[in-house]
Amino acid sequence: MIVEESAAVQELVEQTLRESGDRVLVTQNALEVLDVARRVRIDLLVIDIDSEPGLVDEIRESQPDLQVLYWSDSTDEQPSGRRRSSLLLTPFSLGELRAAIAARLDRSEPEASVGAGTEQ
Repeated sequence: MIVEESAAVQELVEQTLRESGDRVLVTQNALEVLDVARRVRIDLLVIDIDSEPGLVDEIRESQPDLQVLYWSDSTDEQPSGRRRSSLLLTPFSLGELRAAIAARLDRSEPEASVGAGTEQ
């Protein structure tokens, strides 16, 4: 999994994923995301919906099955490529984050309410 976002949210997501036993690659900007995506198969990209336009599409050129979990503080924005994307509204709880990740990775996870904008 790869996480690209502000430090506070990034740390929360990274800690949650590592506690779940996932391998996490953290980047600071879109160029780093692209560099990692060229070298490593990514199961899930966790990213702010307002991040670099076209970034997800560019990664999907080489990794068409890429799953994406976006977060946003607004229901006005919706992710592109909806079949392989979900939207988690901030603020979110650790339970909501875990449930959203599990849903994107088709893992069984105890029922939890995921942000109102989530699509599965």
